[in-house]
Amino acid sequence: MQAESVFIASFVLLVLSAAIVRLVISSGGLPSIYSSLIYIPLAIVGLLFGFRAGLLFGIITAIVMGPFALSSPFISDNLVSTGWVFLLMSCTFVPVITGLVSSTLKTTLRREQHAKFRHQETGLPNIKALLGYFKSLSKNPRLSDESLFDIIDIRLKNFDDIQQKIGTEKAHRLVKLMAKQLSELLGNQVHFGQASDNELIGVQHAAEKENHNVQDNLKEYLQKEVQAEDGTSYQLDPSASILRVNKRQLTESSQEVLKRSRDRAYRVKDTGDILSFFDESEPAQQQSSFSKQFKDALINNEISLLYQPRLSTVTGHFETLEVSSRWLHPTRGDIIFSEFASMIKENQLTKDYLMWMIESCFADLSQLTQEQRQPKVSIDISLGEDVEPNVLYALANKIQTTDYPPTRICIEVLDSALMNLTPKTRTYLEKLHNIGCNIIADHFGEGFSTIQSLFKLPVDAIKLSDELIHSAASNSDAKRQLASIVKIAHAKGLRTIATGVNSKEKLLLLKHIGCEELQGSVLTPPVLKEALPWERIK
Repeated sequence: MQAESVFIASFVLLVLSAAIVRLVISSGGLPSIYSSLIYIPLAIVGLLFGFRAGLLFGIITAIVMGPFALSSPFISDNLVSTGWVFLLMSCTFVPVITGLVSSTLKTTLRREQHAKFRHQETGLPNIKALLGYFKSLSKNPRLSDESLFDIIDIRLKNFDDIQQKIGTEKAHRLVKLMAKQLSELLGNQVHFGQASDNELIGVQHAAEKENHNVQDNLKEYLQKEVQAEDGTSYQLDPSASILRVNKRQLTESSQEVLKRSRDRAYRVKDTGDILSFFDESEPAQQQSSFSKQFKDALINNEISLLYQPRLSTVTGHFETLEVSSRWLHPTRGDIIFSEFASMIKENQLTKDYLMWMIESCFADLSQLTQEQRQPKVSIDISLGEDVEPNVLYALANKIQTTDYPPTRICIEVLDSALMNLTPKTRTYLEKLHNIGCNIIADHFGEGFSTIQSLFKLPVDAIKLSDELIHSAASNSDAKRQLASIVKIAHAKGLRTIATGVNSKEKLLLLKHIGCEELQGSVLTPPVLKEALPWERIK
């Protein structure tokens, strides 16, 4: 539509230009070059201030110049009125046309710019707009560094099913209606946007440190059906996380805060919970208390290992157990690992946690060996961008001292961390790989590495990012991209692993494109060692 407007304006400009040239020729000649210079400032007025201002300035110019400003050959038969009418037309025509063209172009550019910050299907603010809003909050001089904000991330688990049932247009209208209802429920201060088809993100100023009203109201709403405009009710099976941060954290890295919020929401959805709240806004002195609480929790066995089986699409059995954990907090109850992982990193407790995890895991493996079981386990040894050499050394030492087959050990490393290995860390990793350990590039697909770059490293498999899988389940281009990644990985001799498989549709999609290992809530959630389904584990 905008392109058509530009074309029509250009066409009118050409036609009127031709008409004026014809009029000039029939009138006896062109005005002098000095008289023509007046059209330059008029055109500039039209471009800068619009056609209305151009029209006004054109009329004023024609009146000031008067009919005798034109050269005498221009006025045929000494008809002064004819020359003045032509002057009036030309002085108004130039700024009006340039003003209209300028206005059309500005409108087109403004709409295109506006579209970049809107979700295509609903018109709600998208990720870029949300990040922009975060930055505006961080620069607000009226807010102190310790001002609190709740970031509310809502995932709609069965959006794809609803979309197939009622159609794409109605499904997106339903999501837009949900965003409106949430804004009304939580108050005018909340700002909602849309990160993907099935994900809403809201930001709200938290007035009180211990305000549980937001959690209670939100949890109650999530358990209700959403009533569409036609009166039909739908249960969107939502889950949500609330991440509380302060202005200082938004100022330091808005993008990192948003990433942590989305990652936590995805984990909450994967575990089947309705709502999870985590506070990352404590000042330094309170964060130090977290360090003490966490270390005490490790000593007092409040933190337990969990194991989530991965399904082999080749054999149909669970063949690998991914190691995770949960914290049975004395006051907050059961906390999943994703809810306290960021605090571990911020308080520089990564090494403590990983050392504990390796020690506890091999204690379990020794017990299982005595029971004539030696499952394949997958251990994530990189919570951040760096890999601790001491952690790799401790892992190698445990393999050696317990005589557990290294071929039954998988080591997960963030693909971004693989790109930044120190010489010492790389040496340790290569030694572990040489004795038979499997190296897995975790979170592949987030833009940090390529298959070609990983092929130069000691890597046996890639673990596809959750967002890559989610996009493929709802977008044909993303599906082709995912299939291409899997195909290239196979050509390079790498296995592919998919996590976050929380629906039958994703399960069938990943099996269809040839992904070898699948993991997610639709198969089995993380469980304690005692609750593992050994009859299905090979």
